[in-house]
Amino acid sequence: MGRFKKLIIPVVVILLLIIGGVFYWQNQKDVKDLNKNLPEGIKVIKTLTGNYKVVNKIDGYEFEIPKEWEGIEEIKYMPEATEKGYTASSIGFEGKKGESRIMAIDRFKTENLKNLDLEIWTKNNFETFGLIGDFRKDKVGKLDVIKSYENVPLLGMSAYFFKKDSVIYAIIGGSEEFIENIIDNGKW
Repeated sequence: MGRFKKLIIPVVVILLLIIGGVFYWQNQKDVKDLNKNLPEGIKVIKTLTGNYKVVNKIDGYEFEIPKEWEGIEEIKYMPEATEKGYTASSIGFEGKKGESRIMAIDRFKTENLKNLDLEIWTKNNFETFGLIGDFRKDKVGKLDVIKSYENVPLLGMSAYFFKKDSVIYAIIGGSEEFIENIIDNGKW
């Protein structure tokens, strides 16, 4: 009987590991499909609790997707390019479910960020691209932000701008709550 006990415990452990591995693999299938279209250095991660996170090592940031979206339907990355005097990269994504589930994060490189007035820069950015907005200074977590609500070409989207190190970030989406959550819980 003692030999049987010694044999059954390792067999049970191996079976549990196999079952857990199959469950984990099935749980990650949607993430694998999303990641196959992203460049090396950017990936979507799904945690064991089912939350989704985007890790962008190319541009040096990561953030969690709103839980209400229940995942990501689509994600696209546009590598750094220069247009109308602005050098930026962008990542756009759409949640699977719920409202206000389309969002984009633009990362602008700029020189001499220490002397840059973010509100003036934001107004110039809007003007350059033909957008109309009202601008308010605010704070999200520890970051100073410029908020704007754009109602003409962007159909009522909110835009938040903040600077960190030598970068200006613009997050555009339909829900201020979701944008603020991404800013506050992201690693910038």
